[in-house]
Amino acid sequence: MKLIIAKIIWSGIIIACILLAVFGFVINVREIAPYFSYPKTEAKVLKVHNYQKRSETQEMKYGSSVSIEYTVQGKQVRSRLEYPDRDSILEVGDIITIAYNPDNPTDCRDMSPPDITKIIAFCGVVIFIAYICKKTLAPRR
Repeated sequence: MKLIIAKIIWSGIIIACILLAVFGFVINVREIAPYFSYPKTEAKVLKVHNYQKRSETQEMKYGSSVSIEYTVQGKQVRSRLEYPDRDSILEVGDIITIAYNPDNPTDCRDMSPPDITKIIAFCGVVIFIAYICKKTLAPRR
């Protein structure tokens, strides 16, 4: 009986982890999907501000605010990109590719390739969850 209850609990935990991963992926895709259909242009980095701040739990949080300038229909537009969870490796004068909202050109997003460390971490988590599923749900000998 205890073995059955333990398997049910583990199965519930695994299902919850899978649902959270899928939910996070869906939220991320819904947030960035429109930018893939928006016009793209080159933007020049004007200013980079890497910052540190403490949260209520006294953990140090790092982030970056990058001021950029680009041209939309012959007009210069200035905007800001926020990287709330990491320092930016961009430097003043760098040229980056952005996608901007044609209805509101100051609404833009960096279209650089994704951070490879996040992709590797995500794949590691998926493999770990699959391993736990296999071990938990496999019949014991």
